[in-house]
Amino acid sequence: MKKAFIAILSLILTTNIFSQKIEIGFIGGYHHTFPHAFTSGDIDVVRFNPRSGAGFVAGGYFGWNFYKDFGMDFQLLYTMRSYSFNMSYNNDTTRKYSTIFKRQVFSIELPIHINYQFKVNDDLSVYPVLGATVSMGIHGKDLAYEDSEYRKPINKETDSGELFGKSGRMYRFEVSPEIGVLFKYKNWGIRPMYSVGLLNRTRKEFDWTYPLPSGQTKFLFNQRATLSVIYTFKL
Repeated sequence: MKKAFIAILSLILTTNIFSQKIEIGFIGGYHHTFPHAFTSGDIDVVRFNPRSGAGFVAGGYFGWNFYKDFGMDFQLLYTMRSYSFNMSYNNDTTRKYSTIFKRQVFSIELPIHINYQFKVNDDLSVYPVLGATVSMGIHGKDLAYEDSEYRKPINKETDSGELFGKSGRMYRFEVSPEIGVLFKYKNWGIRPMYSVGLLNRTRKEFDWTYPLPSGQTKFLFNQRATLSVIYTFKL
C-alpha cells in the first residue's frame, strides 16, 4: 500500500511539473566587458587606463513557467571576454612608452534567473529578468607590448596554466548578479542584460607587467553588457 501511494504521488508531482510550460532551446549573442582595476595603498603609483572589449556567448537554454506568470530560466554557456589596459607609471619621465596589456578569457557559465511575464498579445510578451551567473574560467591568454609605433612585445602570450594555475595571474571563478529584460515573439527572444562581478579576479602576486610596491593588493572587477538572441521549443 505504501509503495502504491508513493508511486501515485510521484506521478502526480511529475504530471504537475510537466503541465507547466517547459521550453528548451539555444542562446547566443554579443557582450561587452568593462574592466575596473586598481590597487590598495598608494594608488598614484600606476594608472591602469582600462579599455572595454568585445566577446560572445553561446549555449543551451532551459525555461520553466512554474507558477502563473512567474518563471525561471537556466543556461549553460561558453563565453569569451576581452579587455585591455593602457598602463603607465604616474610622474615617470624616464619611460618613453606605456604598456598595452590585452587579455582574453574563455569560460563556462551557469546563469539562473527569475522572470515575470507581461503578455502584450498571443504572440508577444515582455519579461523582466533578475538573477545571477557563476563563471568558471577554462582557458585564455595575455599579451603585453609597448604602446609605440613598432608595438614591441614585452611579454609573450600565456597558456592556461600560467593564467589559472596556483601561481597564475587570476582566479578562476566569478559570481555576478544580473538584471535585464526579455522581449519574446513566438519562439524567438531578444534579451539585453547587465551584470557586475563581485569577486576580485587578480591574484596578489601578479604585477601586471609593472613591479608594484610589495604588500600592495591588486583588484580587478568586471562589468558586462550582453545582447542575446534566444530560440526555444516547447515540451
